[in-house]
Amino acid sequence: MNAASRFLRSRSLVITVAVLVAAMLLSVFTQDRAQSALGQAVDTNSRGLYDILVLPKGEGTEGQTLKQPDYISGTGGITQDQLEQIRSLDSIGVAAPISLVSKVVQDIEFPQLKATDYVGYNENIATYLEQQNITDAVPASEWPEPDSVLSEEPKNYRITAKAVTSDGVNETVLFETAAEGSLGQAKLEEFDVPGGTSLRTVAPEGETGIKFPDPAGGSAHGDFDVTIALPMLPQISETVVAVDPAAEQALLGEAGSFLEPLAEAPGAAGRGAMELGEEFSSQMTPGLFSGGTESADIDGHPFAFWSPFVMQYQAAMEAGTLTDESQVIPMVVRSGTALDLTYSVHIEEIDDAGNTVADVGTVSKALGEEYLPFASTKPFQLRWPGGEDYNKLLGSGGVQVVAGLHQPAQWSTDFVSTPEYVAGEANPDGSVGQTATPQGWVQVNKLPEKTQQWQLEPDQSQRAPVNEQSYRTSLEESGGAAAPLPFVYGTFDANAVRDAAGDVNYLPLGGYDPTPVTLTEDAEGNAVDPVEMKPGLSGAGLSVQSAGAITDYNGLAAVRGTSPDDAVIDAVRVKVDAAGSWADAAGRIDATAAAIKDLGLDVQIVAGSAREDVSIYVPEYRQDASGAVSDLGTVSQSWVRQGAASAVQTSLSQASSVLLMLTLGGAALLTAASTVAFTRARRAEAVTLRAMGWTRPKIRSWFLSELLIGAAALLAVAVIVNAFSRTMTTLLVSAVVMVIYLAAAFISTALLKPHPPADTGPQGATGVPLVDSPVKFAARQLSTNRFNTGAVAVGVGVLGAAAGTLVAVILDLPRAAGSTALGSLALSEVGGVNIALALLGVVTALVLTLITSRFDLARKREQWDILEAMGWGPGLLLALRRSEAGILALMGLPLAILGAVAASLAVAPHAVFRAVVAGVLAVILWFILMTRTRK
Repeated sequence: MNAASRFLRSRSLVITVAVLVAAMLLSVFTQDRAQSALGQAVDTNSRGLYDILVLPKGEGTEGQTLKQPDYISGTGGITQDQLEQIRSLDSIGVAAPISLVSKVVQDIEFPQLKATDYVGYNENIATYLEQQNITDAVPASEWPEPDSVLSEEPKNYRITAKAVTSDGVNETVLFETAAEGSLGQAKLEEFDVPGGTSLRTVAPEGETGIKFPDPAGGSAHGDFDVTIALPMLPQISETVVAVDPAAEQALLGEAGSFLEPLAEAPGAAGRGAMELGEEFSSQMTPGLFSGGTESADIDGHPFAFWSPFVMQYQAAMEAGTLTDESQVIPMVVRSGTALDLTYSVHIEEIDDAGNTVADVGTVSKALGEEYLPFASTKPFQLRWPGGEDYNKLLGSGGVQVVAGLHQPAQWSTDFVSTPEYVAGEANPDGSVGQTATPQGWVQVNKLPEKTQQWQLEPDQSQRAPVNEQSYRTSLEESGGAAAPLPFVYGTFDANAVRDAAGDVNYLPLGGYDPTPVTLTEDAEGNAVDPVEMKPGLSGAGLSVQSAGAITDYNGLAAVRGTSPDDAVIDAVRVKVDAAGSWADAAGRIDATAAAIKDLGLDVQIVAGSAREDVSIYVPEYRQDASGAVSDLGTVSQSWVRQGAASAVQTSLSQASSVLLMLTLGGAALLTAASTVAFTRARRAEAVTLRAMGWTRPKIRSWFLSELLIGAAALLAVAVIVNAFSRTMTTLLVSAVVMVIYLAAAFISTALLKPHPPADTGPQGATGVPLVDSPVKFAARQLSTNRFNTGAVAVGVGVLGAAAGTLVAVILDLPRAAGSTALGSLALSEVGGVNIALALLGVVTALVLTLITSRFDLARKREQWDILEAMGWGPGLLLALRRSEAGILALMGLPLAILGAVAASLAVAPHAVFRAVVAGVLAVILWFILMTRTRK
């Protein structure tokens, strides 16, 4: 029989080689799949839209790795000269400045209730279509008959207007106001006028109309509807940020196309508010918009949002707020709002005494996506139940132009700077809880100080202001700036900007892409279903929506009265001109950061950062009608963890390496056990060969050739594995495997001594007490065969330690990955491999116990036959097996506990207790497995 055949008949050697081959293959799997996947996950998601955040001197906290998402302070600190010095560095790809300009309080347009009161096609409509050159109206022959939701005789109605807002947790009724009056169908009447007659749409005789308190208007009949002016919506605060449009586009890539109109805005010399307002007003001639206005412009200013600009210009001129120094502020405004504000109208028919006769119905509308800060392109209208909008018959002439924001916005610096937090103690996974610091109460739900007529003061008693907590701070007021006039150039979608930065590695670009806030626990610390918080009306609360508008630095100077030499830049986002992942570009990024720091600025390297959900406790959040203040609870918000990529890759790689080393340790023990089994099995053959005249060197050579077949197999696998992997870890593992096997092989052949097997029969010599119970017999046999007993006890201890290690690994994976989104993503890539490595350690230990338990299996079988011949029944034999297994389990238990503790301290110190419990359970399960009933 040749050496290969002899090798294959030895199951212990085959199992040993198989386990060692598995260790090598797992190293390749760990490196080529797990490590490669880990590296790809980290590299792909760890270099965002910019690499370095530049802050004014003194604002970059040394050693701070957890950063708030809203870092623009409004206090400035970086000059234009310093920005140009940054841009002059060789390695700079993009340097994009950003600043907080101001908070703007504005009054939204007047809501309207439209009741269908269509009087039919008439000559006034025909004249209007002709004058406006409208060609797409429905032909006169196809116009329907008159229609109205009102009766010919006026009826009394009570209309109740109500506004409700929600922060996602609590609802607040802002106001609920009712007005009464009578309404009926309009009619066409012909009046004598100088030179002829005039056809007019008039109210029916006896109608009083319906009027809410000022600043709301009354009701008026038209050719299609009766329009009822409703109470104003509450004031809303927006924030404005300034950017360099060209640099911001370069930073955002395709997602920054919305800044193109702002990049083409005229310079400061071409932004005189009075001159531009007068020029725009003079352009408003009949038929001007019949051909569309999307492509029109005046002196470089787009014409799409002409209505709010002209209306606010006229209102500002009437109020006398504009001066010769006032400038137009070009802005790109946010599309839609995250603000939860619902306006509803309940209509009742009543009798003369005010009693309800019939419930007409309720209509409501949310502020929603149609809302545009600084520009109202669509009127905020509700329609009377059951009515139809016949304005569509006019074609393009039926598009109603709303007056927009009825008065110029109020620019303020109250409660706009970044929130303040107090950090708590670090958690095991590295996360840190925060506590928001209240700054003061802000009054919202107020009415404007003047009505549309400016001379009249509105009735302030119709609604009570609401107090909303601010967690932001105020800035110093800018002085000497002339009243600005906003001009809308376009819109942007804050969610699209946020998506451009990615989700895992989310580096906020500034105040125009805020991170959502989610409530997770109430004030008592009880978990609640996650609720995304909605921004408040004031825009000053903890949860804020994206900035209402983006302007340029000329706009900032006009609003705050600064000069080009003032340090007005809050931060600069720098993209380094270096290709590759964060690790590839690390050297160039570090060098660039050092060069910027030499300019007298603080730098924070954000390449390699990742999003992390931070728990924030929010105190003094809400104030009820009685003035009592209550806390909100704990919210979760994504902040930025600097250095996350390096930490994740290092910790998960170390965990994999520790587990691989533990697996190799188990493989070494298994090799030792199989070597013992091999040596014992071959001693009988050695005796025979010695009797045949073989010398001891020849016998050792004979058996060494058998062992070297396994070595050749391992070497072949090692060569193939390293050819594919080509990593230091795989080479190291292969070398360790070969050393373990070859050392065991040569030691085995050196210890091979051909001598007759010792008598293993039951002992009954003179002077030895007779055994009369299974426990005594088991103890006698285990003490007699100390080597076998020790080997099995070690195997049982290793099994318990491996089980404890497996539990420690599973419990430690979240901690090793950290609390960042990048860690979670990387964990999904390598967590399964780490668990597989730990499972391999358990399997290796289990095989070790099975091999060691077979060392004296032949002797035990002979003893069982003798005992059975002596009258021992199945019960006593089972008790014998249980006694032996129990004693071995007790002997291996300390090793299992110590091994589980040692492995846990190396992998997961916080999981020591649970690892020990797992080790003890593994020993108990081994005892059950070894004592199960069998034939």
